[in-house]
Amino acid sequence: MQDFKGKIAVVTGGASGIGEGMARTFAAEGMHVVVSDIEGDRAESVSASLRETGARSIAVQTDVTDRDAVEALADKTYAEFGAAHLVCNNAGVCVGGSAHESSDADWSWLFRVNVNGVIHGCQAFIPRMIEQGGDAHIVNTASIGGFLPGGEILGVYTATKASVVGITESYADSIKAHGIGMSVLCPAFVTSNLIEAERNRPDEFGKRPGGLEPILGGGFETGMDPLTVGKWVVRAVKDDQRFIFTHPEMRELVEGHFAQVMEGFDWAAKQEI
Repeated sequence: MQDFKGKIAVVTGGASGIGEGMARTFAAEGMHVVVSDIEGDRAESVSASLRETGARSIAVQTDVTDRDAVEALADKTYAEFGAAHLVCNNAGVCVGGSAHESSDADWSWLFRVNVNGVIHGCQAFIPRMIEQGGDAHIVNTASIGGFLPGGEILGVYTATKASVVGITESYADSIKAHGIGMSVLCPAFVTSNLIEAERNRPDEFGKRPGGLEPILGGGFETGMDPLTVGKWVVRAVKDDQRFIFTHPEMRELVEGHFAQVMEGFDWAAKQEI
């Protein structure tokens, strides 16, 4: 998709962090923007500021874990604008700690938001995008952690982001024939309030003691500007780039991880069974 002006963008988790950065960048490119977030007041605040720049924008409070709510988001988008050209399944949450120390509630909450939220976005919008015809694109937000082990720091989080990478690859080739591109966004640290994700944790999952700040050392406060991430996304969509790595310096870590994978093949080749 080369021409953004006048096109319609939908961003979940659009009221802060990467989502807000993408929404503002898309508006600067001449797009009209649907700002979707579980925090409705914050979504409206972002949407209002976009309207002040001359963009058409609406805010839609959406819990991406609720399939019907995401369908309603798609219905409202098409009722207001008649199309969706760029859908960013971006809403995400995080807990810290190792996989074996994480509770069933931790696993359930993160997979419902980070994974099911992406699936719900794809299921709600792709059929409509196919029907509308023309160029379109979907961006699913994962993380550089989707290609790295979470270890003692982000065990559950990286598991969910690896799933988002897999979901994107599962969809991408099957929808390409319909003129729909798909990318997976894999940033490292970006300035955001992800470390405050517990504020939106439903009561059914309880509250996890401690926060992410001691674990992550302020990385989400000193990271890349979300507006810069938005610029990476714009360039990647125009280039139909499958993997969007906003921090090229992370390449060595990913290569080291996949070297371990290749060692597994080397080991298998030596076996006589």
